[in-house]
Amino acid sequence: MDDGTRPDHDEEDAPGGLFFVLLRHGIAEERSDGRNDEERSLTAKGSSRMKDIGRALPLIVPKAELIISSPLARCLQTSLWVAKGYGRKLKIESSDALKPMARPKEFLTLIEQLANRVVIFVGHEPNLTAIMKEITGSKIPNLELKKGGCYGVSMDGASEGMLEWLLTPRILRKLRK
Repeated sequence: MDDGTRPDHDEEDAPGGLFFVLLRHGIAEERSDGRNDEERSLTAKGSSRMKDIGRALPLIVPKAELIISSPLARCLQTSLWVAKGYGRKLKIESSDALKPMARPKEFLTLIEQLANRVVIFVGHEPNLTAIMKEITGSKIPNLELKKGGCYGVSMDGASEGMLEWLLTPRILRKLRK
């Protein structure tokens, strides 16, 4: 970090490249027999934490251009908190490539179609870690994002990506306080 608030990577370092955040949704309601998994919402605690995380992300990724979310309720709600953190300047789109159990190949197809260079993706575990590992070639065992945690990944076109950073939800919340 050069000024204590942002990683060394600048989203504009690689001309024509892509920088993206893989953000896990916030704390959601427990699974239940009577409720469809797609409708599970953030809890009050999950919303409160994502509000803080949404305010911290612009400090770390100030040039974000777009949010793409899993279409599940908890991810769309997380995306709204992030958009609020950016002063509602970011459009939110949804993609099935971020649904639970989607394959990394579906995500790779999604990013090939992007015109944007700095994007925040909101999704689920273990998918986000599988995507990060596929793109970066990482072999780190037993890695998983906590709810509200995120990876920062850069790609310089067709080559393999690089994991720039991993931030826990606790660190993100502390940045905002």
